[in-house]
Amino acid sequence: MILVTGATGFVGRHLVKRLRQDGFAVRAVVRTPAKASWLKDLGVEVVPGDISDQTSLEAAVQGCDKVIHLVGIIQEGRGFTFRSVHVDGTRNVLDSAKKAGVRHFFYQSALGTREHAKSEYHKTKWEAEKLVKASGIPYTILRPSLIYGSGDLFTIRLAEMIRLSPVLPVIGTGRSKIQPIFIDDVVTCMARILKDDRFLNKTFEIGGPEELSYEEVTRAIAAALGVRRPTVHMPLFFMRTVAKIGESLLPKPPVTTDQLIMLQEDNVCGLKDIREAFGVEPVKFAEGLKRFLGRT
Repeated sequence: MILVTGATGFVGRHLVKRLRQDGFAVRAVVRTPAKASWLKDLGVEVVPGDISDQTSLEAAVQGCDKVIHLVGIIQEGRGFTFRSVHVDGTRNVLDSAKKAGVRHFFYQSALGTREHAKSEYHKTKWEAEKLVKASGIPYTILRPSLIYGSGDLFTIRLAEMIRLSPVLPVIGTGRSKIQPIFIDDVVTCMARILKDDRFLNKTFEIGGPEELSYEEVTRAIAAALGVRRPTVHMPLFFMRTVAKIGESLLPKPPVTTDQLIMLQEDNVCGLKDIREAFGVEPVKFAEGLKRFLGRT
């Protein structure tokens, strides 16, 4: 039995479907089981719980030999922070897994996670990784670049902005590089990790086949939508002001200061892990967009 946290999130939805297709027995711990009936339709056992509630996690993990920990946030909100979710939440899941004798702990981290990172997102992901490695449970850590596909908020929000705006908005120079990776490729890597012990006690970094600037990503999404707009660069000093005002007034601001920090950094890796370790030839960005967003 595999316990999955974050099963109702973007990656979780796709991964659970793949695991069930591959014949895995899956249990999902969710805060509101009544809102996750689609999981039951897939044959997933749904149990109530929350990563902040140690007692619920200990009950949920009983009888499971593997744990997939996907819960993460890209921006803080009222009542939850990067530290409370990434660090404290991961600690709670690890403690429960250790008590239950779990044999394999999978942690979804993020490309760019490192010691002395500038963003709080990456800093707390690094702290979570250290907890995983120190837990004594055999582990696998996966650091994907920007994941896109049906249901991902980054692409959806940017696509909505492109549709409504008379221009293509690009923050700053738009020159920072990322390697967008299609969700199907990510869950294929995850499924293979769960089937083979050779992935134990290792950290892998995966990305798509192209290093694209944020401006190129924006243009590619516009092309997939069939939209032609002139590009307008929004200065960072202006966006920092917008972010600070939004953070002080809105529960979910459109952009945060932490996100602006990450937008200024390259987020790329080699292709050795995805091609050689997992045997996956990643989908090009334009092709992946066509599969769920654009015209066929």
